[in-house]
Order: sequence, then structure tokens, then C-alpha cells
Amino acid sequence: MAKRKISAAQFFISMFVSRVVVTIALNGQYTGGENMLESIVSYVLAMGLGFLISLPIWGLHRRRPEWDLGRAAVEDMGFIGKLVPLLYFLYFVVVNGTSLALFQLFLMDTVNPAFSSALVAVVLVGAALYGALRGIETIARCATCVFVLLLLGCGLVFGIVAWRFSPENLEPLFYNGLTQTYEGVLLFIARTSIFADMAMLLPMVKGRKGLGFASWAGGTAVFVGALLFLVVGCLGRYAYTQNFPVYALASITQVRSMQRLDAVFTGVWMMGLVIKLAFDIYCCRVCLSAIKKTPEESRGGAWVSALLMLAVALCTALVPWTRDILLDTRLLFLCTVAAGFLLPLLVLVADLFHRKKKPLREVNHD
Repeated sequence: MAKRKISAAQFFISMFVSRVVVTIALNGQYTGGENMLESIVSYVLAMGLGFLISLPIWGLHRRRPEWDLGRAAVEDMGFIGKLVPLLYFLYFVVVNGTSLALFQLFLMDTVNPAFSSALVAVVLVGAALYGALRGIETIARCATCVFVLLLLGCGLVFGIVAWRFSPENLEPLFYNGLTQTYEGVLLFIARTSIFADMAMLLPMVKGRKGLGFASWAGGTAVFVGALLFLVVGCLGRYAYTQNFPVYALASITQVRSMQRLDAVFTGVWMMGLVIKLAFDIYCCRVCLSAIKKTPEESRGGAWVSALLMLAVALCTALVPWTRDILLDTRLLFLCTVAAGFLLPLLVLVADLFHRKKKPLREVNHD
């Protein structure tokens, strides 16, 4: 059976949508200080660090372009290599469970709807699961549509509030040192799952992948920078007091009969979250197929991962002490570095060793 393929443009557009979901959930508590303008510098530095983190993934993909990292680990490391796709499976569950939990917290603390936030989480996971079962091509096509809607929605909301921008709200950078910038770098790396996505999905991507990754980093830097610049310029220090300052910015938007456009913000978040969940549920399918060494992606893996993500989300949103653990920036940073750099480096070294020994075994056999 022919291997499923999507274009580099589709893949990195999907990753851009996933990045937006993470960005609009930012607040001063996690960025490390009151001057959110410094987070723009943090993001640029994080993207520079991201290029270094991803080097082992690109190195392994260059050597094994037909294998995802999980399958390469199993082929090169044998039985113990099955731990690698298992660890990626757990990483995707935790990262996406916490992303969904943030949206639940937003609903409970800010929107306070008349219906259950848990029901919304179930619906979002169900939609993402359906997409993951349909295949990566379906998710990518949907992500392209969401990308267009996202740009139009954000352009509408933030274009309207731009008239509130006041240069007086901007504060000098690094007034209190570099601590906030450092904390911001940790946060942005911690909430960047594209490294793990590339490890699992690059063999299914065709086209100029290196250019796509560079465009993703540059494009998201422009988006994040413009968004944070607008938030600080419009809200000033008030942004730091809000759990979801981007939503606070959207909620002050009024257009005659339409009045507040915060519903547009909520819709953008939901659509982007479905894409992020769907891609990573599909990655979980790939992880379990590598463990079982089967050519077809495991449909059971999609169901199991979706249920586990939902359980993590509900637990994180409803149980405060689990929230302190699973949303801890340093823990997520370590997990991201492990998934994006350490595990790929381990598999790359194993592949180099495996390729070096293989000819020797063949000579001895002859």
C-alpha cells in the first residue's frame, strides 16, 4: 500500500495553526513578568534554539527518510527501541491533554457558559479523533481551511482593536534584567510540540521541508510578535492581570450590531485546537504501529490516545494539584527537549552504530 503523503506547505501550515492555539492561551503568570513585550524577544530566541534542538531529527531523517523516528528506533535498537515510540505516545497525550485543559480553564474561569466545559472537551476530542481516523491527508486539508479562517478572524478582531493602541502603554525592555526573557524562552520551547510531530510525520511530508520549517519559525515569530505588541499597546499593565489577555483584548471589540467579537476568538481557538489534537492523535497511531511493527497505523492507538488526552484534560482542569504538575513550565520544557533533541540524538547514534556494524556482520557470515 502506498504511503500517505502531504505537502510541506500543508504540514507546516498545520503546525502554524497549532502554534496559534498555544499563543492565544499565554498569560503573564507563565511568561514570567509584567512586561509581556519581552516575550517577543523570548520567542525569537526560542525559535533560534529550536533550530538547534531539531538538528538530530533532521540528521536521522536524512539517513532514514522512509522511517519515522519510532520505527527507526525499533529497527536499530531492537526490543529496547520500543520504549522510544512509547515515550512519544505519552508525550503527545500529556501535551495535548494540557492544551485541552487550558481551554477548559478558559471556559470555566472566563466565559462561564451555561453548559458543561467537560462536554465541550468531549466534543473537541471526538472531532479530532474522527479526523485522525480519516487520515493525515484529511487533517491537512482541514488545517488549510482553518488557517484561512484563522487569519481572517484574527485580522478582523485585532484590526478593529488597533485603534486603541497607545505607545504610552509600552515599557522599556529588560528594565528588571533578563529573568523574564529567560522564563519566556523556557515557556515557548516547553509548549512547542512541532519537534515531536516532525519526528513522527516527516516521512509522510513531501517537498522542501527545510524551507517549510524556516518559514514556520519566521511566520510564527511575526504572528506572535504582532499579537503581543498589540496586546501590550492596547491593554498595558492590565494585560498582566488577566488570565487570558488575548481574550480580554478581543472582548473589548465592538462592531455596531455585532457588538463584542470575543466569540470569534473562542471559535478560532476551538478550530485550532481540533487540528492540533487530530495531528497528535494521528502521531499516536504512528507510535503504536512502530511498537507493533505493522505497516498500517494503529486505529486502536487513536482511540486509546484520544481517551487518555481527554482524561488528562479533565483531571488537569478539575483537580488543582495536578494542574500545578502538568502545567509546570520546567517539566514541560524537559519533556519537549527530551522528545525533540535527546531521543532523536539517541536513535541517530544507534543508527550510525547499526549501519557501521551491519557490513561487518555480512562479511563474517560470508
